[in-house]
Amino acid sequence: MKNPNIFDPVTLSLEENAFLLEHLDEPVVVAMPKVGAGIAPSAVRKVLERVQELNALQKHQGEAWVGTDAMRAAIKTYLYFANKWANDKRKGRPRFPSMHSYDAKGRPHRGGVGADAGTVKTYFNEKGERVPFQIELVPDNIPQWHPEWAKADHPTPGSGIVINDELSRIECFCGHTVQFKPESRSSYTAARGRMSRHLKTATVEVDKHREIRELEFGG
Repeated sequence: MKNPNIFDPVTLSLEENAFLLEHLDEPVVVAMPKVGAGIAPSAVRKVLERVQELNALQKHQGEAWVGTDAMRAAIKTYLYFANKWANDKRKGRPRFPSMHSYDAKGRPHRGGVGADAGTVKTYFNEKGERVPFQIELVPDNIPQWHPEWAKADHPTPGSGIVINDELSRIECFCGHTVQFKPESRSSYTAARGRMSRHLKTATVEVDKHREIRELEFGG
């Protein structure tokens, strides 16, 4: 899970999706011994750990998320279309329909305007509209919890470094980023330490990096 707030069943194997469909609500220590063939333990572990984190945040901090039912629905949708597309391929139809665009006569054109590029991202619903397989675990319309201690340590506006709350990372003007766990003060403090070291050791725009470090971290 590159983005901890996005779940995309397409990035997982069919076996991994089937495993998660059955074990999403189980603790990691209970689910992992059941991992079988065709399943990368690290892939399913990341998802299970994120589910536990979100459940804990919801229970203790009141931070809402879409829940495992929504994740299961996304998995079922992907497994349905993966099976359908495999069967349709035997009938001479495109293996991955969403990677094509279609003309007025319904003829497929691979890589056309609006088609999925590189990998499958969408499917067609009954209205012929493209719908993404991935879902947001914490949608924008669900209020997110940001601890007061993190707000107190926010960089000075316009200083050259910013907090990206959505991606849980500190970003430098030069493009360098450091991640932190939003529920953990120690993780956030450690990320600030790594950013301070970056500002001190940067080899491009050295003076600007030093100025930011002095402003934000006291030199």
